[in-house]
Amino acid sequence: MTPMPIVHRNAPPWKGLRTAAIGTGAFEDAAEGAAFLRATCEALREEGFQAVLGPMDGSTWGKYRLPIWSDGSPAFAMEPVSGPHDLAAFEAAGFSIAETHVSATATPGSRGYGTAVNDIDVSCWAGLDGEALLAEAHALVMAGFRSTPLFTPLPLQAFVAAYAPLLSRADPRLILRARDSQGGAVGLTLAFPDPFRAGAVVLKTYVALVAGVGRMMADRVHELASDLGYREVIHALMREGIASAAQSRKFGGVVFRRYALMGRLL
Repeated sequence: MTPMPIVHRNAPPWKGLRTAAIGTGAFEDAAEGAAFLRATCEALREEGFQAVLGPMDGSTWGKYRLPIWSDGSPAFAMEPVSGPHDLAAFEAAGFSIAETHVSATATPGSRGYGTAVNDIDVSCWAGLDGEALLAEAHALVMAGFRSTPLFTPLPLQAFVAAYAPLLSRADPRLILRARDSQGGAVGLTLAFPDPFRAGAVVLKTYVALVAGVGRMMADRVHELASDLGYREVIHALMREGIASAAQSRKFGGVVFRRYALMGRLL
């Protein structure tokens, strides 16, 4: 028998409410899953919780979301997965969609945004001192995403541990750093060749503290992907309604998968 998902009582607040999270995992059937979720919600309500999210392993730094639509395209590395009954179980237990995310695919090649911001230098990572690179990325991510819903700060050591495996399969030419005229870090992209989807580059994370720099770095990734012979650039796991999803459309991104984080008020 598959073990039921773990309940996390330290989830970030949703809608300003005291929130718990149901961890990721697969239910063996919808009815069993719904019964577990209903019972868990009732117990959490009695403990004083006001809302529940799922699937989410504690916070958005862990695994979270479940696919809700696909065009049948193959999976890519680090993509959320779920069991065939999970969505039905959440819906039957009174959960509805709290957030939606998408992944899209675009053809490589520059769209002409590569020199759009003055006094900003973009260069490829040299492939040396990965911990220093991740320390820089940590500072940028903590600043750039702090206003994103459900964002929680992550200690540097935990951030390095989470992203070090990505660096181990990265092509340094696809990891870009943006600096201002004083040498200060103002942007970074983390993109890597996908080991599962042949011919694809996954644009996993990009963050910029200066307007236009994110689009400029994304353009460089698309240009480099073309130069290196890749067939597609995957815009991975973008929350709908924020800048990255809008930028994807400017690059001709075509959505091939949708995901949801489910929520329920208690």
